[in-house]
Amino acid sequence: MKNLHASRHFAFGLMLLAIVSMAMVACVAPAAPAPAPAEKPAAAEPSAEEPVTEEAVTIEWWTVSSEEYSEEAQQGMIDQFEAEHPNIKVDMTILPDSAFSEKMTTALGAGEGVPDVAFFWDNNWFPEALELTPFIEADPDFSTDIYFPGFFKTRATWGDKIVGLPLGVGANFVMYNKDVFDEAGVAYPSEDWTPDDFIEIATQLTDTDVKRWGGDRPRGPYRAVYFNYGARPYSDDSTTVEGYLNGPESLAAYTWLWDLINSGSTPTPADIEVLGTEGTGPVDLFLAGRLAMATLNQGHMLNAVEADANFGIVPEPFLADKESYVHGWALTSSIWKDTEHPDEAWQFLSYWVGPEGQKYLMENGNLFPSIPSVLEQYEHADEEYAQAFFKVLEQEQDAEWLMEHPCYRGAVQRAVGDVWDKIMFGTMERDQIQAELDALVPAAQQALDDCVPRLGG
Repeated sequence: MKNLHASRHFAFGLMLLAIVSMAMVACVAPAAPAPAPAEKPAAAEPSAEEPVTEEAVTIEWWTVSSEEYSEEAQQGMIDQFEAEHPNIKVDMTILPDSAFSEKMTTALGAGEGVPDVAFFWDNNWFPEALELTPFIEADPDFSTDIYFPGFFKTRATWGDKIVGLPLGVGANFVMYNKDVFDEAGVAYPSEDWTPDDFIEIATQLTDTDVKRWGGDRPRGPYRAVYFNYGARPYSDDSTTVEGYLNGPESLAAYTWLWDLINSGSTPTPADIEVLGTEGTGPVDLFLAGRLAMATLNQGHMLNAVEADANFGIVPEPFLADKESYVHGWALTSSIWKDTEHPDEAWQFLSYWVGPEGQKYLMENGNLFPSIPSVLEQYEHADEEYAQAFFKVLEQEQDAEWLMEHPCYRGAVQRAVGDVWDKIMFGTMERDQIQAELDALVPAAQQALDDCVPRLGG
């Protein structure tokens, strides 16, 4: 019994201890609640504003390498474009000039294998170029007003369509070697000289003893000097050859050419071929002081600057009572009408031929831009030669008529080559010129009539 009593007494003690312990716990400050387990963050959903990665579109671009824009300079321009347009890649193909024309003609004729963007320097290719007006109107950052008006009109439009943009500017002018003039005691030509002045000065400067010629020959009929005589190969409405090819203005221009050739003051084509460096024409003779005056261009001008030649520049001679023309050019740069990527092609074309691309090619090559605001940034713009070149660019262009009448170069020119060749090679008498021109009229008229339905004028 004693043990049982002791056990009950011990149990009672334990219960009392438990009650006291619970009471003590209840009297202390309540403990902070246990932190709730952290919620697992939900997976992030794509934001509607986050750019969507797209596969870049590749644009095929055919071009050439020249003194104005080397392959290296053009690749640098592409790198700059692609950095600013990560959605577009440009696949550049460099072709020699002759291969370019052949491949473009073949591809356009087949309707396949044509690059998205390329030079369209052959009038016969214009029907295959994409009409750019909708892209220009939809692009708030682009305006055709940035270009020299004459070069845009002659190199970007075909009929009432805009089929390209003009890359760069070039022009012919007469460069004269001041050292040769000074040595001969002949006054420098003035900016208002005439075609007869040209022959007279060239004759004074010619010295057969040292094989020095006073001037060179025009490169072909119906360019600046012919236009300065008012000559045209056919009527403005592209219907009539009679009275134009054999009219008084054309007769006067061909007669001046005959007088120049027979003055003995110009090297023959054979002389140029033998004495000049292949592909550079008379510029080597000019730099060597063996040609006192030469009708050259801005590339030759830069060669003369590099050679530290002492030279001046004047426009081609003209008549006081007629308009003065310059033979100028730019390269028509276009998009193929069946390109699968017209929007991307437009972005590249408007960059390449726009302010960004032309400025890059000016600063990293020898391009003279077709955009006056960019041309003004040329590093030697204040030099005498540059100012003379810029002034020539302001003249009326023979190309305005020629581009509006593509059938001249597309067909009629081939039909009238005989008179030019006979004068060049001295196989025609002066009084035969009129009869020779009359004899060419039927063939030229047929060529024009066949061409107009195809090219329009």
